Amino acid sequence: MQALVERPNLVVTRSRSLAIPTEEVADTTTEERNVQHVALSVIQNEFHDNLFARYSSFSTLRRVTAFCLRYLQSLRARAVLRRTDADSYHQLSIRNDTVSPVSTEELQRAELHLCRLAQQQLFPAEISHLSSGEPVIKSSAMKWLKPYIDEDRIIRIGGRLRNVTLSDYVKHPIVLSAKHPLSTLLASFFHLKLLHAGPQLLLATLQQKFLILGGRNLSKSVFNHCHTCFRSKPTLVQQSTADLPASRVSPTRPFSVCRVDYCGPFLLKATVRNRAPTKAYVAIFVCFATRAVNIELVSDLTTAAFLAALRRVVARRGRIAELHSDNATTFKGASHALNRIYRMLKVDNNDRDRIFSWCAENEIRWKFIPPRAPHFGGLWEAAVKSAKKHLLKTVEMCLNSRPLTPMPSEPSDLEVLTPGHFLVGANLQAVPDADLRGIPGNRLEAYDVVQKHLQNIWARWYPEYLQ
Repeated sequence: MQALVERPNLVVTRSRSLAIPTEEVADTTTEERNVQHVALSVIQNEFHDNLFARYSSFSTLRRVTAFCLRYLQSLRARAVLRRTDADSYHQLSIRNDTVSPVSTEELQRAELHLCRLAQQQLFPAEISHLSSGEPVIKSSAMKWLKPYIDEDRIIRIGGRLRNVTLSDYVKHPIVLSAKHPLSTLLASFFHLKLLHAGPQLLLATLQQKFLILGGRNLSKSVFNHCHTCFRSKPTLVQQSTADLPASRVSPTRPFSVCRVDYCGPFLLKATVRNRAPTKAYVAIFVCFATRAVNIELVSDLTTAAFLAALRRVVARRGRIAELHSDNATTFKGASHALNRIYRMLKVDNNDRDRIFSWCAENEIRWKFIPPRAPHFGGLWEAAVKSAKKHLLKTVEMCLNSRPLTPMPSEPSDLEVLTPGHFLVGANLQAVPDADLRGIPGNRLEAYDVVQKHLQNIWARWYPEYLQ
């Protein structure tokens, strides 16, 4: 019988009388082996991809792998026993033992097997070079890590810790890539194991056993995609901040545009012995441009007491162009005595007309903020808070001496800017200047020195405070 093997442009009969070309046969065998090797590689890659994509939990994947390895080990043991002892193999085949849980050693062996499969997919060129005793190529991502292959055929990083009494996981971590699904499963597993750890703790824990290339971005991605962590730290909606009004950013004379607010009541000790203390209130005037504070004591919440406090402010600080205040509805529902302000400004026409008439005569424009809009009064509410805090132990000078700009770090820097510079031209608590009478008068004039000093203060107001 003769069998025919067809090849392109060649028909060869397998008989004793015909000689088969040796070169053609050798080439055909090599091509068939290459095709088989490529087909086997494709099948292995498809199997590995399906294996890692099938499970969403590293714990489940590791347990399944451990059972599979146990089954393969059992098949090998049965094959050896079948060739050596047929009777024992027959008795073993009819036994029906229950499946025991996986042990710690089996889980560790399964973990190493999964890492080896992942490295075969990620680093085939590195495995080929390291197996032949050659260094990795220069374009490899692990060229600076001094990698080597251990007895389990797993790539680990080198280093200078071979003599340290630590485990191989710590001295020589296993190399993985953040692009492989196994790295994502590992990061998710440790993230849940550490009770939803943050990116830094997660990365530090992973580095105790694995060196994941791109692990920092992987840990952040796992943390950001965790639903529990996302719900525990919701991102609040940030409202856009409106522009400051023109009266806050325009250089004007102190207290030309200001705001008045009440706080209290405070108990005043009576001058007569054994007499009950009396209630008093504090009217706080805040300058819009310099944030300077003027505190006035008001005996009660009457129109006469308020006008008296307003007259004292005008006498001390100069005429007020604009006076801002809360809308009177703010005090409408108050249960304390400040409810009288609402009646004074909104209900009682005689008191309201008296106040507005006095302001009109002195060319003062009174402006109310919108009703139920306390965010319009952040400037003066902060001053009220500071006044309540320091009223019992400090005075108005303390408030007007607070710094408006960062404190200087060098002794040669300029003096820190305070509201007192706008009121008296210097810090209210500063040490008196040195005696300048020894300087010749032809060098400086007193008026020029004062004017230059004030101009320097306002020149610093723009870049240091406003910006």
